[in-house]
Amino acid sequence: MEEKTAILLIGHGSRAEGANESQYRVAADLKSSGRYSLVECAFLEISQPDIPAGLSICREAGANRIVVVPYFLHMGTHVRKDLPRIIGDWWLANSEVEILDSAPLGYSPKITELVEERINQALDNPLPGR
Repeated sequence: MEEKTAILLIGHGSRAEGANESQYRVAADLKSSGRYSLVECAFLEISQPDIPAGLSICREAGANRIVVVPYFLHMGTHVRKDLPRIIGDWWLANSEVEILDSAPLGYSPKITELVEERINQALDNPLPGR
C-alpha cells in the first residue's frame, strides 16, 4: 500500500470570531509549500471539527499515517493528558492508521524572534488608549 501522510494541526478552539484564523493560515501555508498533500485543522474544544473528526477526515482522504501537531505554546494539561487520551481512543478503533506525535510549539529561537518582532511593532505603533 502506498504511504500517504496527513498533517493534523490541533488547536484549542474558540467562540471568538476569527480566533482560529492563524491556525488555518498556518495549515494553508503548509499545504501551499507543496511538501504536504493533506493538511487539516482540528480543535480540542468549542470549534469544529473536533479531534476525532479531524483524524477521520485524514483517514477518509486516504491517509495511513497522520502527524499530529499540537498548535499550543505550552506543555500543559491539554497537551500532556487530553490530546493523548482523545487521540488514543480514536486510534483504538482505527489502528491501521499510524499516528506520529510532534511536540507543541513550545520554545524555539524563532518564537523569541517573533516576540521581538511583536515588541518592535508595539514600539513603532502603540495601540490607541494604552
